[in-house]
Amino acid sequence: MNMAYDRPGSAEGGTGVASDSDGSMKLPAYAGMMADYHRAFDPELRGVVAALRVRPGDLVVDVASGDGSYSRWLAERVGPAGKVLAVDVSPAFLDLAQRKIGSASVADRIRFVRMNLDRPALVEAAADLAWCAQSLYSLPDPVRAVRRMARLVRDGGRIAVFESDELHHVSLPWPVDVELALRRAELEAFEARSDRPAKFYIARDLPRIFREAGLPGCDVQSFAFCRRAPFDAPTRGFLSAYLADLRERTAPRLSVAMRSRVDELADPGSPLYLLDDPDSLAVCVDHLAVSPVRRA
Repeated sequence: MNMAYDRPGSAEGGTGVASDSDGSMKLPAYAGMMADYHRAFDPELRGVVAALRVRPGDLVVDVASGDGSYSRWLAERVGPAGKVLAVDVSPAFLDLAQRKIGSASVADRIRFVRMNLDRPALVEAAADLAWCAQSLYSLPDPVRAVRRMARLVRDGGRIAVFESDELHHVSLPWPVDVELALRRAELEAFEARSDRPAKFYIARDLPRIFREAGLPGCDVQSFAFCRRAPFDAPTRGFLSAYLADLRERTAPRLSVAMRSRVDELADPGSPLYLLDDPDSLAVCVDHLAVSPVRRA
């Protein structure tokens, strides 16, 4: 997911799902936070997959399949007669996903494939759905990637992209002035590390990306996942990792006084730690764009 991290090798020039060009079996830094996110919001994320209206017998391509969570949920929807192609170029993620699926009842419905989107596809104009969850932002040319996804899909099939916008992705009960300072510092951090800082806010651009990719418009749904304190272990794990990362990225760009206030709220050892507040409310917002594919 868009954890304000880039996927491995995302600065490369192709439309690779991830690059990991050295074949490393090392998982990226965000893998643990992503796993906590999938566990914490399992019911809601399954609901997002249900909103895709995948039918029994469908062929689905899961682009940038990561740890395989979505591949499994999609496999549950396609049924015994369907198939999910879980595509990534990270051998570490593919290995993790296969181990997670293991001997699950849907295992024989999933084929794991190490493949770059620029390479000849296993399916061309044949899939019922091409799906990409929280990875489009990391690709160097999202329009080209969406166009390439559309080539995988049959006439009348669909492509779907699930993404977030870092400005609004995770809402916590910060004092308003603290949150405004954090978001300004976060943008400055993105500008310092990337020549495309707007990619971290990609969800707001999905309609434009789909249009520029030549698709006939898209329907967009927004999903808000809410949790209240006391947080369960997966939710707390995700939020604590999120706070630690946000604190590290923004600290050099905050005033001394503001950094002290953030530390009070984001340090697990502080009596004012946000996640220990019995009234704490956390909301994660994500967006789903779906478009049909029409061939002339």
